[in-house]
Amino acid sequence: MARVSPLKKSLRDMLLSMAVISLPLVAIVEWFPHDSKKPEDAVQTVDYTIPLAQARRDPDLPFQAMAPTSLPPGWRATSVHADLDPSAQLRWELGFLTSDDQYVALDQTAGGKGVDGILSLQAPDATQVSGAGGTVTAGGYQWQVYVTPDGSRHALVRTTAPEGSAAATTRGKVGVVVSGSGALTELETLAGSLQ
Repeated sequence: MARVSPLKKSLRDMLLSMAVISLPLVAIVEWFPHDSKKPEDAVQTVDYTIPLAQARRDPDLPFQAMAPTSLPPGWRATSVHADLDPSAQLRWELGFLTSDDQYVALDQTAGGKGVDGILSLQAPDATQVSGAGGTVTAGGYQWQVYVTPDGSRHALVRTTAPEGSAAATTRGKVGVVVSGSGALTELETLAGSLQ
């Protein structure tokens, strides 16, 4: 009988051991379900109709909560947030993902840090554009245009007087900010459809 070298024997034993260990591992990986979501489904879509109705009925809110009357094709709502405590900064926010996966948000605010607070969150270090490009008209209103230093984020800003039963107790103006990484024309589209 031929003698098997110790090196060949240890290599053969190692390969057999790996096969014995690998087969159950492959079976386990195949058995358990995998995340089959498509990348475009990774961001959840939200329905903001009920929070919008609640915010519009709130007598302590010095503005009427706004929302777009319709969204462009491919856009979807991804977030809704309301801070409606009258002792703090009042804030209503809707977030949208555009058809080309850019984020666009509507914020309304009264009190607290106001528009500056929203701009610091949504378009950090943005400055107002001067000259002819410094204002746009959307939805019948004049909006001030802001842009970040790198040009990656824009914001449209307008202010209004407080309204409703809370107007008498609201200090300062109500700010409306439409901002995001979308193109300026997309922000204008959203601003123009607000009601």
